[in-house]
Amino acid sequence: MGAVNKTTIKEQVYNVLKHKILHQQYQLGEKINIDALAAELQVSNSPIREALMLLARDGLIVTVPNNGARVISFTEKSFVEIAQTLCAMLRGSYLLCVELEKTQEIVKCMEKHIALQHNALNTHNFHELVRQSILFDKSIISASENSYFLSIYERIEDVFYLMILHNNQNGLQDCQKSIKEHEMILYNIRQNDVEQVLRWLSIHYDKHFEKTILP
Repeated sequence: MGAVNKTTIKEQVYNVLKHKILHQQYQLGEKINIDALAAELQVSNSPIREALMLLARDGLIVTVPNNGARVISFTEKSFVEIAQTLCAMLRGSYLLCVELEKTQEIVKCMEKHIALQHNALNTHNFHELVRQSILFDKSIISASENSYFLSIYERIEDVFYLMILHNNQNGLQDCQKSIKEHEMILYNIRQNDVEQVLRWLSIHYDKHFEKTILP
């Protein structure tokens, strides 16, 4: 007898919506039509509203009074603040890893994810490239073995994913630049050059906001 599937309708709807948002089937700022979604998924409005509450908790949607739920959109201020937050977390986690002598763990993990970034770039798999880019950065957080750092990072990981998608609108050129910055971060971690690692993390997260036309 197989394992019982205990996934609730709310969780299934949550996973469907999250996939749509992260794979840009819903664009930044786009309004989510609950009635249309209920008809598409053949469910009532209740589990959709419950799933939207979970997505709001994750930071992927915002609910505007009398205007319904929309996928998040980035303002110049929020975009910069997310980049600053991630940079501060990674710099702090890296210094903790240096103190705990865990930099080799970072190197081993980063080598795997940068190789997978190159593979994704060569096969033009943009979403996999973004996923591996996030895992590359997460290598520092994971190596620190600090559960609080990891919990905070994972709470904004999906928003970070959307931010990278938004920040790579120029396609191949942006992706190659990001990989080059990752290579410099990895090189300097191998060299135990703390100052240069911190410098390249700052360079990598010096993101410039670009406006997109919203629906």
